[in-house]
Amino acid sequence: MDHFNPDRLLSDERKKFEDPEKFLPELLKTGEIVADLGCGPGYYCRVLKDYASKLYCVDKSLEMIQRARSYCQGDNVVFVNRESGDTLIPSGTVDVVILANSFHDMDRDAVYEEIKRILKKDGRVIVVDWRKDAPFGPPPQKRMCKEDYLSFFKDFKLDREFYVGPYHFGLVLTRI
Repeated sequence: MDHFNPDRLLSDERKKFEDPEKFLPELLKTGEIVADLGCGPGYYCRVLKDYASKLYCVDKSLEMIQRARSYCQGDNVVFVNRESGDTLIPSGTVDVVILANSFHDMDRDAVYEEIKRILKKDGRVIVVDWRKDAPFGPPPQKRMCKEDYLSFFKDFKLDREFYVGPYHFGLVLTRI
């Protein structure tokens, strides 16, 4: 799967192995402020907007933001065309950050600091990422496993794991 092709990222084929409508509802509370960092063309945003009082869809690619804007609309949705490590989202205002198949393509240190800045004290990070043994996706050497995330997110604790599909894993990390 070409992970920068918006049409592939929004395809019905993707829903067969990674359908956010199947797992996000049990992880979100209605009325939360959510930031989808590296939102791409809005695959997750479309589900998130139905739960969030405000949803920030952040991506550095103008093409992806334009696709997200056409795919996911709502009065509660704010599109941010910036690096995920410099979102301009007000400090301490976000309940949930979503990192869905995106952290491997980011400046991890900058994004980690930005997450700590924008999250509320009891904020959560929902991670969806490729398993290292998945037959497609980003190059295996770029992928992070559960242990990599737990080591990297040292100011967070593992709250729970959840099933995404055969090629992904899911984590909920809570700020300590």
